[in-house]
Amino acid sequence: MIDLRKAPRELFAQVLESNLQGIGPVRKLYGHFADAVLLRLGAECVWVTGGDGEVRVVRGDYVLCDFVRSAAFLRDERPQTVKTVVLARVTVNGRQVAVVGASRREREFGQAARRTLDRLCGVLAQELARREELRLTRVLDRIRGKIVSELRPRDLAYQILDGLHQLVDYDHSSAVLTYDPEGTVFRIEAEKMVWTKGKSAFVGHEIPAASLVGALGDRPGIRRLAADALDDPFWEALTYHRGRGIPVPASLICAPLFFGGELMGLLKIAGWKRRPFDPWDVQVVERFLPAAAVSIRNARLNMSLERQAIQAELKATLVTLASAVAHDVNNAVGTILPLVQQVRSELREGTSDPEMIDRDLSLVIEKARLCQRIFGNMLRVARGGRPGDGPVDVNQVIRDTVPFFQGAAARLGVDTVLELDEQLPCVRFSRHDLQHIVLNLVNNSLDAMGESGSRVVISTRPGDEGTAYLAVRDDGPGIPPELLDKVEEPFFSTKHGGVGLGLAICRSLAWQNGGGLEIESAAGVGTRVEVELRLCGDEEAEATA
Repeated sequence: MIDLRKAPRELFAQVLESNLQGIGPVRKLYGHFADAVLLRLGAECVWVTGGDGEVRVVRGDYVLCDFVRSAAFLRDERPQTVKTVVLARVTVNGRQVAVVGASRREREFGQAARRTLDRLCGVLAQELARREELRLTRVLDRIRGKIVSELRPRDLAYQILDGLHQLVDYDHSSAVLTYDPEGTVFRIEAEKMVWTKGKSAFVGHEIPAASLVGALGDRPGIRRLAADALDDPFWEALTYHRGRGIPVPASLICAPLFFGGELMGLLKIAGWKRRPFDPWDVQVVERFLPAAAVSIRNARLNMSLERQAIQAELKATLVTLASAVAHDVNNAVGTILPLVQQVRSELREGTSDPEMIDRDLSLVIEKARLCQRIFGNMLRVARGGRPGDGPVDVNQVIRDTVPFFQGAAARLGVDTVLELDEQLPCVRFSRHDLQHIVLNLVNNSLDAMGESGSRVVISTRPGDEGTAYLAVRDDGPGIPPELLDKVEEPFFSTKHGGVGLGLAICRSLAWQNGGGLEIESAAGVGTRVEVELRLCGDEEAEATA
């Protein structure tokens, strides 16, 4: 770094520019700049306040700081001129980011000093703009790297929302919404809530899209909206938090996402107490649109491929289930046939006893109902279902699924225990997907336990912030620590002859329905898999009731 005291006056600005580029932290950047102004103007105090009025740095005699005059200058007011004080703005990409002030006790500043301060502020603004562009490029490069590394689409969507938060500094929320042309709805796939610093309960929420798609046809570009845009269909649709104890945004950016001319979805950013979004914010968002569109396209492709894998896995599951229940069905039929044949023979010979016939027919009805229950549940599993079909009663789905594996578990000497919270509300989940998850997790436990376990426990419990949890745990051998990170990967299996899609598909199904899946395991202790579920809204719950 060059000593500014040795720099010629005509090269002072160039030397300062070089020095600023070599400084890392912004705090030190402002400090070096203030020292430079103090030296170049021969001032006795220099201060820098941010665009929000916060003091960034003070150099020299603090008593000479005129923060009141700086605040008025920041508000574009015209404070009374004081010749011993000079002020200048630092403007980056059309935004006023700072005010620089310099003062002396008695000596007045001339017009030359004012022009010099403006020139030095231009050097600072240029360096801040360079850093802003570098930061934007770094965030975009990181997101492009995530795309190349095939990050899961929802994870990529949150990376984009986090990156925008760093650059645009929105203080309400942001969301990625996908367009479903079949249902003509926009569906919230990911949402970052800033003002609460919590998880969004609106993921999966659907917004009618007919009027919005029509508006995009008339004006397909990015929209900047404020609270006075009440007649705009996008403002009405994207302020869906209204009336839920969440503040209404003061300004919005709404950007349509296209890939190859096809509408993929929307990117929404909402501000609350911050300044209204400006053209620079729009430029930043525009740079993110290709990555956001790619993430939604990947989500569609992945969902299509995963659905195909799920159907293949489902067929294999049904074959396995058929083998598992065949024993129980065969036993039931084996009980029914002799009894019916005996009743028929007694009726023909006239030796029938009404009480005996009644007992035999009761047993026939019991076994027939068992077969009916088994095949009915298998038909429900075989039917397709759209993610988020709910609301569904988790406990009832579990009870309907138990007959599939109870017989196999009993033959292995394994107890199946239900620990269900009977007060649990309905969840927003596809019944088909939920039943597939339960079957897969229980079958995994039974396959892994062998002779080293005796219990599989299926439990439900309420969570926080509109969630509930379904867990399947066993006391089997557990998963070795070195394999724990791999068991959710597609095509990785610890079973002989396994295809390694079970847990990967369960995780995908949970993700598609707005939840998640976590595995805990310890060698010699057992394994616990917990699935996060989203509770239904009040309207959905009332409709179900």
